[in-house]
Amino acid sequence: MNQTYDAIIVGAGVMGASVAYNLSQRGLTVLLLERQSVAAGATGVSSGLVRMHYDIEVDSALAWESFQFFRNWRERIGGECGFKKTGFLQIVTPDKNGQLRANVEMHKRIGILTDVVTAAEVKKLAPMIKTDDFELAAYEPESGYADPVLTTNSFITRARECGMMLKQDCEVTGVRVSGGKVTGVESTLGSFDAPIVVNCAGTFAGRVGKMAGVDIPLDTWTHDVAFVKRPSSVGMHPTVIDDALSMYFRPEGELTLIALEDHNRMGEAPESEMSRVDQDFVMRAIDRLCQRVPDMETGSLHSTHTGRDGLTPDQRAVIDQAGPAGFYIACGFSGTGFKLSPAVGVCVSELILHGKSKLVDVSSLNFSRFARGEYLQGDHSYGHIWK
Repeated sequence: MNQTYDAIIVGAGVMGASVAYNLSQRGLTVLLLERQSVAAGATGVSSGLVRMHYDIEVDSALAWESFQFFRNWRERIGGECGFKKTGFLQIVTPDKNGQLRANVEMHKRIGILTDVVTAAEVKKLAPMIKTDDFELAAYEPESGYADPVLTTNSFITRARECGMMLKQDCEVTGVRVSGGKVTGVESTLGSFDAPIVVNCAGTFAGRVGKMAGVDIPLDTWTHDVAFVKRPSSVGMHPTVIDDALSMYFRPEGELTLIALEDHNRMGEAPESEMSRVDQDFVMRAIDRLCQRVPDMETGSLHSTHTGRDGLTPDQRAVIDQAGPAGFYIACGFSGTGFKLSPAVGVCVSELILHGKSKLVDVSSLNFSRFARGEYLQGDHSYGHIWK
């Protein structure tokens, strides 16, 4: 089997799959390496929200460009992504009404279909929602959620049709560098040669970076999620990020997915056990959900799971070339990367082939910002998502 490629992608989550697809589409011979199996990390347990409301323009622009793929997946990529349009609400506390208005104006300038709605208008859109503790929300009628595993497998299927090779159960153990340039990787399945290596290794991206002499300031963020059986009195509700109650929730058939923004576990080892949720998580999550949707009181717990992602100091991604020539980074998406993945794959391929991204200018997501102490923050910031 050929051991020499134009590019090697480390990590077969949705980011690695999207980059592999885009490079393969552009004629490169690509090898995708995965230490476990496709979507085994953060992607496989992602909540899958597809929305565009951010307080930083580059994130909203990436989400907007990605949305063009999600809503026309069969035509743009082929296969299925499982996109469901539910509408999306971003609820904020009254002290952040000014930020919300300014961010919605920024979104509109990008082209996003969104508007500021009052609490009374939210009540009309979603009668099951209690609205007495906030004044304004942002509403995106076309947004919703998608299936991260279907999305990842669609990218991989199309990339394979273009000649991409996938190796699972293959852990990268070294990045080879000669004369200041990447020459390939060492792995548990042997050596592979390539002048381009893309680090999409999620929570393991810090370790892969060190193999190339690149110290990525990456922590881990461990996140509990619950599914609740929704009573018939609630009915179908929109997807909601509720900063007033530090949670988000969305429908999933007859269930509602709920997760919290606070009391997340930071700094756990990437490979540490994720078989249990925190002891008090379920009660806290259900209590908050019932505060926002009172009729959920008669619902019942269905299941729980835990996920983990890489977290940067400013909770924003790194998309850049760093260290030796040919070494690229697309990591640190800090729990909000899935919805950006179609556009990120395009941008990374453009960065590799043209020296800069054209679809969206991702230069603000550069690696060197951390060394300079210039952490990203929106002009009208809501503060960190995860606490």
